[in-house]
Amino acid sequence: MDTAVSFSQVTHTYQANTPFAQNALDDITLQIEKGSFTAIIGHTGSGKSTLVQHINALLKPTSGQIDVLGKMISPETTNKNLKAFRRRVGMVFQFPEKQLFEETVLKDIKFGPKNYGVSDQDAEAAAHEAMELVGLDKSFSNHSPFDLSGGQMRRVAIAGVLAMNPEILILDEPTAGLDPKGHREIMDLAKFLNQKKQITIILITHQMDDVIDYASNVIVMDQGKVVKVGPPEQIFNDPEWVYHMQLDLPSSAEFAQQLKLAGVDLGELPLTVEQLANKIAHLVGKGDTK
Repeated sequence: MDTAVSFSQVTHTYQANTPFAQNALDDITLQIEKGSFTAIIGHTGSGKSTLVQHINALLKPTSGQIDVLGKMISPETTNKNLKAFRRRVGMVFQFPEKQLFEETVLKDIKFGPKNYGVSDQDAEAAAHEAMELVGLDKSFSNHSPFDLSGGQMRRVAIAGVLAMNPEILILDEPTAGLDPKGHREIMDLAKFLNQKKQITIILITHQMDDVIDYASNVIVMDQGKVVKVGPPEQIFNDPEWVYHMQLDLPSSAEFAQQLKLAGVDLGELPLTVEQLANKIAHLVGKGDTK
């Protein structure tokens, strides 16, 4: 599989060369494969958001370099030739609906493509395609985005990014503040974009169940460093280490841990509801045979 993003010895220092200098990223070397669904986890302040803001050059490294889809980003990189590149890397910030500003849904979604020089006709076609992708009917086109529900507003904001046809989509806590239905819809959308549209998804989240249910690869950060990389099953197979990183276990694994403390050991840690149910059913079945 080809590499979409490659960090090579990247350090980022806020307020460099001052008495208040602080490393937010510390000697990061890391690869993210094209077409992967990668979750980035870590306690608050571990460097997750700083890391992803380097991927579309919102931030530049203090030292080291990053290769994103063949574009090299280094301390010497200027903003001069980044416009076309940034179209390939879409970023959805936390509470993206706060960035909506146009008077209609269609105008808001069209804004991005038009800003990159796309004709009004092509921008409208891209907007309608993006609306379909996020599950918004065309009848919403002339509605004010501010008259929509929270989940619908978030879909409009995501559609505005998708209308630019990015190859990488960065989602920073995309479900924050949503009810369970809205949460599931946004995560299922991310899965669809990854599997059906082959968009590389990079997800920052504190929701460990989403990591288990959607991600194929996990990056764990702590104090500006990458401390572990691997599939979810490998990341969560050591509960004590997970707790030490100030992280939660997925809910099924946490439930199994509580059972273990109560004297009921299910063996290998179940990470999904289905695995937990199967282990409990097996345990109950064994009990019935005695």
